Amino acid sequence: MEDIQYAFIDEFGDYRFDFDKNDVSSHFMIVSIHVKDSNKDMLEHELERIFEKSSYILQDRTKQDDAQFIPLLNDLKALPFSVYAYVIDKRKIRENSGIMHQTPFIKYLKRLVFDDLRQSFEQLDLVVDHQERKPFLREFKNYITARSIPDLFNYSTFGFNQVQSERLIQLANLIAVILAKGYDTTQLSDHYRSFFKIIKPKIAAINLFPLDYKNFLFDYKFDQQDSRYDAVIIQQAVNLAFKYMEKHQKSEEDEEKLRMDFLKFLLFNLKENPLEYVYTQEILDNLNAIRDVNISQHYFRSSIVSKLRDSGLLIASSSKGYKLPASLNDLYDFVNLSSLTIYPMIQRIAKCREQILQATNKEIDILEQKEYEYLKRIIDLKTMKI
Repeated sequence: MEDIQYAFIDEFGDYRFDFDKNDVSSHFMIVSIHVKDSNKDMLEHELERIFEKSSYILQDRTKQDDAQFIPLLNDLKALPFSVYAYVIDKRKIRENSGIMHQTPFIKYLKRLVFDDLRQSFEQLDLVVDHQERKPFLREFKNYITARSIPDLFNYSTFGFNQVQSERLIQLANLIAVILAKGYDTTQLSDHYRSFFKIIKPKIAAINLFPLDYKNFLFDYKFDQQDSRYDAVIIQQAVNLAFKYMEKHQKSEEDEEKLRMDFLKFLLFNLKENPLEYVYTQEILDNLNAIRDVNISQHYFRSSIVSKLRDSGLLIASSSKGYKLPASLNDLYDFVNLSSLTIYPMIQRIAKCREQILQATNKEIDILEQKEYEYLKRIIDLKTMKI
């Protein structure tokens, strides 16, 4: 059997929707810590050591300076795990959706998380707190257990197989608390940007729900002189990504799953760092970690990025990497980068064509074939301008 991948899951937040009360969470979060079986024992040992040293931070989080989390996160950042999370903004769930109560809310979430995890991971050994004190986790476990298909050894390739780890569940809880400090109105912290900078390399995906481009306008400042179209650009980029993901969410093709992972990563980066590009290698590290594959840069550009652009999606790129465009300047970056390749290639084709025309007294035109008609028009227009 291949190296088993575990998902240690915890939740954060409550199931209430009366936001006039100060103690009602604005968000509900589900955090999954993904660990390979070959790393599990070592990781538990390291967590034991780190958590024992930081016990004063973990015991009472209500009476402490959030800055004390920074050394703890620095101790964790080199350990072999990744974070796959769901952040649900309860405020954006409309009243007519029928899920503004605990029972339908949990029913909605367990289906959403199951469908997404099942689509993203062919094999996953799920683990929750064995006491099952939290309503969502209890219902989620029952939901998946009813759908799990064990093999001859009574092992489910996607399901709960009685594995436990108090320390890894504790890690899931800690990451949930950290993420809440960047999203939940009852937990917001001025230190969140520092937290995020430390744990960003560990994050495989943070899925924001409900799907709404306005999630990505939150705290985004359109205050530049030429920014009157920026809101339109970011709305179009995000909505096109959503439509593509909705259309292909049930695809069983490996390439399509990679494109979905890439779009989720770009959406997450847009929320956290709307102005920053992500280097290609960082994207590849993320995709390779999720699916345990080895994607080359050529394959990434030709089979993932290019195919998404062919489908009409807006993906900006520059020498610094890729991003979903949040401004007109991002689109100019894409055009500028593309022109550095397109224009010289057209120049070379034009020179080659001209040499053959001259050598054959214009009897052979290498662009005369029907499939090259568009190139011929472009080059002829260029020649006319000159």
